Amino acid sequence: MKKLIYLFLVTAFVFSACGKKTDSKKEDGMADKKKDEAVSNQQKKEDSLKAINDQADREKKVKEALEEDKILKDSLGQWAITAEASSTYGDHKEKDTWTPAQMTGAPNVEKYGDDGRAWTSLEAEKGIEWVELSYEKAVNATEIRIRQSFNPGAIIKIELIDEKGKSHTVWEGLDKTKYEPDKIQYFIAKFDKTDYKTREIKITLANNLIHGWKEIDAVQLIGK
Repeated sequence: MKKLIYLFLVTAFVFSACGKKTDSKKEDGMADKKKDEAVSNQQKKEDSLKAINDQADREKKVKEALEEDKILKDSLGQWAITAEASSTYGDHKEKDTWTPAQMTGAPNVEKYGDDGRAWTSLEAEKGIEWVELSYEKAVNATEIRIRQSFNPGAIIKIELIDEKGKSHTVWEGLDKTKYEPDKIQYFIAKFDKTDYKTREIKITLANNLIHGWKEIDAVQLIGK
């Protein structure tokens, strides 16, 4: 009788232990499944966010391209035909890299950065520098667009020279434009239509305001 009772207890214990192990395995499997689902959901969220950001970036680039194209095709705009400056990097002459001549004509610097197809001064942060540009047709001006291809933000003054040689300041101060990093951007000065005609612009920069060489690709005069 004792042997039967002992055998029964041993059997019950074994079945009980097996049941606990089975339950434990089930719980572990459910935990792993939940963990995998959480990782999968997180990955889906990250993929979705990346797709949204990529789409927004593409739309932004299209908008920027359209804006640039609109400037290039502006029927009231004209690009400089001659240019001179207070200094030139490396004392280069005529149409060498970084000379004032690089500011004439339509923009041709494609990417933000140091590029010999733009003008820059002899020294990066010397202080006051200036450039003067002339245009084919004298107009009653309403706007100036300065394409800054490297380290924007140093422009402090824009003057127009009338047909009698008199200078008129149309903008002066500190550039408060919020420029995006590593991107070619325009400084745009809008003003009331001038009561005089002009075909010359003088731009003054304070090079010590911004670190590094400041480079200008092209300058557009708007008016009729």
